[in-house]
Amino acid sequence: MIDLLALIATGAVAGVLAGLLGIGGGLVIVPALSALWIGQGVDPALAVPGAVATSLASMLLTSASSALAHARSGGMDWAAAGRLGPALALGGLVGGSLAPMLGGDGLALAFALLAGIIGLKMLLNLDPPPSDRRPAPRGWWLAGPLIGAASALIGIGGGSFNVPYLVRNGYPTLRAVAIAAACGWPIAAAGVAGFALQDPSPGPGWGQFGFLDLHAALVIGVAGLASAPLGVRLAGRLGSDRLRRVFGLALLLVAARMAF
Repeated sequence: MIDLLALIATGAVAGVLAGLLGIGGGLVIVPALSALWIGQGVDPALAVPGAVATSLASMLLTSASSALAHARSGGMDWAAAGRLGPALALGGLVGGSLAPMLGGDGLALAFALLAGIIGLKMLLNLDPPPSDRRPAPRGWWLAGPLIGAASALIGIGGGSFNVPYLVRNGYPTLRAVAIAAACGWPIAAAGVAGFALQDPSPGPGWGQFGFLDLHAALVIGVAGLASAPLGVRLAGRLGSDRLRRVFGLALLLVAARMAF
């Protein structure tokens, strides 16, 4: 029961943050699952890749919920999401395929590095200023694969990379968050496929397929599915600058914990 409540809480927090700040829910899910499974005695060589794969699978539900909520509020640009999606999926497939090859320690360090960069950027408010350029996903053929690979490698939906990229290319912040939410789905789907292409390994829990724990992914995904619309509603009402700084500091602490 304690494990179930921990999974529900993890998914709920990840869903709200995905809708509110446009960040990848994996920044919450991966360290939470890694700590939970390692605390149960699971080898980190299985726990960390398993957490990344399970995080990506759960975001198939969370990302869909967040994207549909943004679409209902009139903030979605499906043309931009459709242009970026295939390129992001290509990168996601590469990242999901490479992640298990790094092993538990290497993957934890990769997560710490990228999460630390994201956390520092959020803490110092280093996002690009709004641009007066005509909104368009410029350089999608290069940005998409790079963002998709980095996101799938650490189990996130790519919002931390996609939102600044879209803002720099002329999209208003809320529109960029909406597009990033939709783009999380192809990253997650391709990343899960990348993990599935690896030789099956014993998973950390029951219901697993290779590194993927289907039970945990379903619980977290359903919790995120229910909570993501709340984050979307809050995004339209709350100023997010202070929240981003607080989360940035928390993310730096999480990155340090993952590194060690």
